[in-house]
Amino acid sequence: MAAPASSPPALFKPFRALGYITDNVPFAVQRRGKETFVTTSVGKNFQVYNCSKLTLSLVGPQLLGDIRCLAAKGDLTFAAVGSDVHEVKRVHRTGVYGGAHDGPVRQLLLLGEQLLSLGGSRLAVWRLGEYGEPERVIELGAGGSFSPTCLAHPDTYLHKVLVGGDVAGGGGSVGPLQLWNYRTGQLLFSFKGWGCGVRCLAPSPALDVVGVGLADGRVVLHNVRFDEHVAAFDNAAGAGLAGEGLLGGGAGKAVAAGGGGAVTALSFRSGAGVPLLAAGGNGGVVTVWNLEERRLHTVIRDAHAGPLLSLHWFAGEPLLMSSAADNSLKHWVFDTGADAAPRLLRFRAGHAAPPTLVRHYGEGGLRLLSAGCDRSFRVFSVHQDQQSRELSQKHLARRAKRLKVSQTELRLERVVDCDACEVRERDWANVITGHEGDPAAYTWRLAAFSLGDHVLSPPAEELHGQPAAPVTAVALSRCGNFGFVGAAGGRIDRYNMQSGLHRGAYYRAKPEPAAAAAAAAAQQAAGRRGGPAAAAAAAAAAAAAPLPAHSGAVVGVAADGANRLLVSVGLDGRLRVWDFRTLALKSEVALGGPAARLALHPASGLAAVGLADASIRLYDVEGPVPRLVRRFRGHADRLTGLGLSADSRWCLSAAMDGTLRVWDVPAGQCLQVLRLGAPVTGLSLSPGLDLLATTHVNRRGVYLWSNQALFGAAFAIPHSDAPVPVVRAALPSVLGATSSSADPQGEDEAGAVGRLVDEEEEEDEDGVDSEDEAAEADAARRRAAAAAAAAAGPAAEAEAAARRRYAGRDPVSGCPLPLAPALVTLSLLPRSQWDSLAHIEVIKARNKPLAPPKKPEAAPFFLPTLPGLSAQPVFDATAGRGADEDEDADEQEREREARQAGGRVASDDDEDEEAAGAGPGSRVVKLGGAGGRGGVAAAPASAFVRQLRRAARRAAAAEPGSEEALEAWGPVLGVLRTMSATAIDRELRAIQILEGSSSEAADEADVAALLDLLAAWLGARRDFEFCQALLSVVLAQQGDVIAVRPQLAARAAGLKDVVAGGWGRLDALLQHCRCMVGLFGNLQQ
Repeated sequence: MAAPASSPPALFKPFRALGYITDNVPFAVQRRGKETFVTTSVGKNFQVYNCSKLTLSLVGPQLLGDIRCLAAKGDLTFAAVGSDVHEVKRVHRTGVYGGAHDGPVRQLLLLGEQLLSLGGSRLAVWRLGEYGEPERVIELGAGGSFSPTCLAHPDTYLHKVLVGGDVAGGGGSVGPLQLWNYRTGQLLFSFKGWGCGVRCLAPSPALDVVGVGLADGRVVLHNVRFDEHVAAFDNAAGAGLAGEGLLGGGAGKAVAAGGGGAVTALSFRSGAGVPLLAAGGNGGVVTVWNLEERRLHTVIRDAHAGPLLSLHWFAGEPLLMSSAADNSLKHWVFDTGADAAPRLLRFRAGHAAPPTLVRHYGEGGLRLLSAGCDRSFRVFSVHQDQQSRELSQKHLARRAKRLKVSQTELRLERVVDCDACEVRERDWANVITGHEGDPAAYTWRLAAFSLGDHVLSPPAEELHGQPAAPVTAVALSRCGNFGFVGAAGGRIDRYNMQSGLHRGAYYRAKPEPAAAAAAAAAQQAAGRRGGPAAAAAAAAAAAAAPLPAHSGAVVGVAADGANRLLVSVGLDGRLRVWDFRTLALKSEVALGGPAARLALHPASGLAAVGLADASIRLYDVEGPVPRLVRRFRGHADRLTGLGLSADSRWCLSAAMDGTLRVWDVPAGQCLQVLRLGAPVTGLSLSPGLDLLATTHVNRRGVYLWSNQALFGAAFAIPHSDAPVPVVRAALPSVLGATSSSADPQGEDEAGAVGRLVDEEEEEDEDGVDSEDEAAEADAARRRAAAAAAAAAGPAAEAEAAARRRYAGRDPVSGCPLPLAPALVTLSLLPRSQWDSLAHIEVIKARNKPLAPPKKPEAAPFFLPTLPGLSAQPVFDATAGRGADEDEDADEQEREREARQAGGRVASDDDEDEEAAGAGPGSRVVKLGGAGGRGGVAAAPASAFVRQLRRAARRAAAAEPGSEEALEAWGPVLGVLRTMSATAIDRELRAIQILEGSSSEAADEADVAALLDLLAAWLGARRDFEFCQALLSVVLAQQGDVIAVRPQLAARAAGLKDVVAGGWGRLDALLQHCRCMVGLFGNLQQ
């Protein structure tokens, strides 16, 4: 069977990306009142942090491409994407400055109400808010010999900027530093240069002096007013970590010659205190220079693990902020004292290299443990970004300083496996990790966010003379008391987490005690003699040693929830089940190939094993022998992630073929195949099944995906044995979810303005509408309104439109006007009105009398008389009047209903009139088909139906989907809003299609008009709940007729799409709110 044409909805949708602080773009700093804010770039988004505590204040919208540079002013943020500059007001994109550059924009500079952008070989000057053409475009290329790289504005230099760059071929009279008047577009002066290109510029607090960062690692202080050299500092980028390198020795010059010594960031300290200059380069080292004494003040050697991007001194404070390509933002405080070294005050950091492992921590799954190629071990908070941090590796900076090495060299190797248990979090270490190439496992105390006291390694006597093999798998018992460590040599050891002591090993077979003692004695004797005898004794001892748990490397180990079983798999292709207490082997089974992954469900004993051939096998390990219960195939490359859901109904697997597959365990089939933008390297499904966490190739973040089986339309997920189509989903952004297009611009936010028509139009006695007169009156009123608006001016017209939009209603329908286009707007009618309409049948059934009406008593055959003394009888005139009054009341009720419906009630006089034949003035219409069949008298159309027909004709004359077409239905909605639920039900029931009648076509057109009315109003999302109630009544009454008539069925299909679009968007927003409330209120179960 072929795959369906349209892909089903994704089972996991993008939710949010964690761990992104900054990328390879310099930050932008601005001060607002007493607070300072820094804006950083993260791919297509930007983030704003409050510098007082480095808390996240705002996340910008997702732009069309990666951001290349930033600038900020007030609520406005300017981000360069390619050769265009996007303007964003807080989180809304307000405009684009584009079309001026011949290359990517490299730097932005804000000067008052002007924005300067440097891109390609041009400098563009823009007036803020004017997105058309720039005020001026200056060509800086000078025949292609000058390539601009940076831009700066010296203080007090009005309309002038300094442009630094590279000069090709000597450049002749062109230097690497130029002074331009951006208002007139003139080159004022070209400085000679310093024999290499300029990489960054920074104005100093001293007038006329500018700091120039050069490509060879030097920083030059230059007086631009007199073109004089003030000072120079060699190797300010810190290319050589040794002192001789910093002072311009051989090491520094060698690195600088290779291009690694370029200065990439400069910043001057202002205010009281020692005048300092901070500089940085590609080595991640920050050098601080004393300008008063013209010497090196201090060096921050391990400031960052990547090239430095930005430096900023806070005004009047001994505080330096730095950012680098290692995804970190740091504050350094300089304590008082001439030789006081700077210390790290606060920072925000994520993974500097792509993470490869992620685990949910705790029952709520509100924290994530991750580790990656940067050799760091981190914990991320799903709720608060400021709670995310790296777990300390015990005085790393102090040890690196004492040993005079970099911190990276002292870090533990990359984490290959980890496990955690929150039961003993406050008592002792509750996290265990295994590291690449390290024969010991390490414990961590998550409560203290630091490395634990114990290092887990087997004692020497347990190794039987064999070297310790690297750790490949670790696990914790569910009680948190025991840790299990699997090694590349096949050993599995058990440790006590509180004391760190070795508590036994799991062996397949143990030697006899006598043979083991004899082998040990022979080894000791041979060791004293040495030579070949010693080697032979060692071989004999190794042969007599117990057999380890596996003959190959241990791939995975896990304990069940009751501490009864321990499950392990290895490269030897065996799954073994061990007795937790006695350490004895209980059972084993051949897997059919080397194992690659293991996931165990602690409660059910269901073990998922991923094999080297990318297949997955599920075993029930609770029985005497592990029993194969499911086998899944589908991946085309090696497995990189495997997991079971908390309810054991789903098995999730990821592979290097770029797909993530969700397997339905009870059904034994693939539920969905997702391609998540990049191959997954690690995955973890939260215990509540609400969020999936993934890590990806070449991505430094941890990505969260929302489970649509809980938060979306679960019924839309297909369950079929047919080939499952691949569903593509883009990676989440830091903002939450993913936007494939930019925000719409220039949309008219004014609500629809209805026509001013008289709802109480006079009609002729024969029921014919005076439409020409109504149209003329309507046109006259519109002309008068337009003339009044023109006389009042545009300001008054805008004010009136705003008043109508925010405080008024539609003058025709009385519906509230939407605050903005595409917003769902409620009718503001009493709930009883539209709720009763939606449940009108239930109300009728409830109000139905319990007993049928009683028949009137039979009249006596004699006339009743009153008692008296007269001989003449006195008759009782009041007797029998009750029955007559009831009949009169029923007759009046029928006449009232007929008047409301626009018709009349057939009576005895009507029969005579029908017998005599209908004359020219008769209002009785005969119903009958061909052949002269008689019919029942049909009443003329009611006022509501006539209003509906007029609106249908006006809507048909207007352009489909236009404001005029929407306004045409306003009078009909206005009438319906004033009617009770019973009256609306009666009017809608009166629209009936009688087959074979002369009015069949007109009646069908009326039903079509009803559908068009609902499609137009629901498409505009106006009177949302009232129109939904109307739709339910129309479908209940006319559904069977609509289904059998092609014209009506086509209209109903279009209406279905409109309803699905409007309600789907609203339901997604409501579901998002419910998800957030449940997440932050800890209501997830």
